[in-house]
Amino acid sequence: MSRTLLRNSALCIVLGSAAAMPARAADPAPAATDQIGSIAICEDENEWPPYSYFQRKQGKPTRQVVGYAVDVIDEIFKRHQIAYHIDMIPWNRCMAVAALGKEYQLVFNLSYNPERLKTFLFSRAYYATTTYYFYSRRNNPTGLAIKAPGDVKKYRICGVRGYNYTGYGLAPGDVDQGSGDFTALVAKLQLGRCALFLEKKEIMAGYAAIGRDYLADPDIASAPVPGVRPSLFYYGVSRNYALAPALMRIIDDELLTMESSGRLHELWAKAAPKLVRAAMTP
Repeated sequence: MSRTLLRNSALCIVLGSAAAMPARAADPAPAATDQIGSIAICEDENEWPPYSYFQRKQGKPTRQVVGYAVDVIDEIFKRHQIAYHIDMIPWNRCMAVAALGKEYQLVFNLSYNPERLKTFLFSRAYYATTTYYFYSRRNNPTGLAIKAPGDVKKYRICGVRGYNYTGYGLAPGDVDQGSGDFTALVAKLQLGRCALFLEKKEIMAGYAAIGRDYLADPDIASAPVPGVRPSLFYYGVSRNYALAPALMRIIDDELLTMESSGRLHELWAKAAPKLVRAAMTP
C-alpha cells in the first residue's frame, strides 16, 4: 500500500511488517482447506462500530450484524464457499467459549495480549485505531496532566469488563473494569468515580454514528494519549479448532491480496460512516 493510500484511507493497516502480527508459537501443518464447511463467529453484544454492529432501520437495531469486519470476512468466506453465522453475546462469554473451538471458532476485532495468544491464532492485522483518554471537564476543569503513556496511572482509570488494556502498559489491577458497557462507563466518569477512561477515537465516533452518542455531554473532553502507537486488530481463530491452521491460512492469504489490490480500502470506504472517516483523519 502506498503512503498516499494509507493516509487517505486512514486505515493504518501495517500488513506484511513484523509489527502487524504478534509472534506465534509453532503451529501444526495446515489441514486441507476444503474440509471447512461452516464457521461460527461470536462478537461483543455491546457492538464495535463501525467494525461490527447491528444494522439500524428507522433508528432501531435489527438482528443483522454489519460493519467493516463483517464485510471483509464475508468476502473471504464467499470466495472459499465457507458458510458462517455471527452471534452477538457478552464479550467475556465470547472469549471463553470461542477459546474452546466448539460452539464458536472465530472472533472479530481481537487485540493482542500474551494470554490471548495461548488460545487463539492471530490473523494479519486488518485495521488500526488511535487511543484517546476521556475525562470530565466538570470534575477536572483544568484538564489532566498527561504528557506520556505512564502518566495515566496517576489517575483512577475505568474500563469495560473483559476488554484488553495491556496494550497501554496497564496491568489488570490498574483499571476498574466494573462497567458492563459504555453507558455504565460514561456514567461512572460523570459521577467522578474515576478520572478517565481509555478508548479508541474511531469507536466513540462510531457509536455516535449509529445513534448512541456517549460523548454528547459537553462536559466530557478527550485528548490523544501521547506516545501510544496505533492499536492493531486481528481476526482470532481458536487453537482448539481442528482446522484452525487451514482457516488462518485462508484468512491471511486473502487479507494480503485484498490489501495489495486496494480492496480493503474500498470496503472501508463503503462501511465507515462519514463521521468515523472524519475522526480517523489526522
